[in-house]
Amino acid sequence: MDSPCSDPWYGTNAIEMIHHLKVARDTAVKARSQAMQTLKAMIVSAPSALREQLDHLSGKMMLLRHLAALRPGPLTSTTASARTSLRAIARRWLALDVEVKAHDAHLEQLTGQLAPELVQAHSMGAGTAAEMLLLVGDNRERIHSEAALAKLCGVCPVPASSGKISRHRLNRGGN
Repeated sequence: MDSPCSDPWYGTNAIEMIHHLKVARDTAVKARSQAMQTLKAMIVSAPSALREQLDHLSGKMMLLRHLAALRPGPLTSTTASARTSLRAIARRWLALDVEVKAHDAHLEQLTGQLAPELVQAHSMGAGTAAEMLLLVGDNRERIHSEAALAKLCGVCPVPASSGKISRHRLNRGGN
């Protein structure tokens, strides 16, 4: 590893920046999932006429766009109130989806600049790289070997032998 003085990110609080974005992204993903669950529950309990209109739609995005474009009209019936609610929740889901994608782009940029070799590793995306960078923190020197990183990540082997059988399992005690 390079010395901290030769690292262009040294002293820029890049890990803290990644942490802020990761928290914002994770809460947006959770809210988006909750919005989708609420939409599904509301569709199941919606008036039958409205459910029949939605039955012909295939695909999540087509359904969301259709619901976001609903024009509920005056609130004089349960159909109108269901349309109003479905439209609001679908619009919320779409806005959260845009937010998650923006956070992903920022995380990809930061992790790519901070640890390009990590992001380019096989099956490693920006989100996983961000998690690993948060795990290690600003002090790269505290991880002195692959074994230390494996223990910190909770993937180091632990003996799980019994009698004559010799085997190992993963240590889930890490982060």
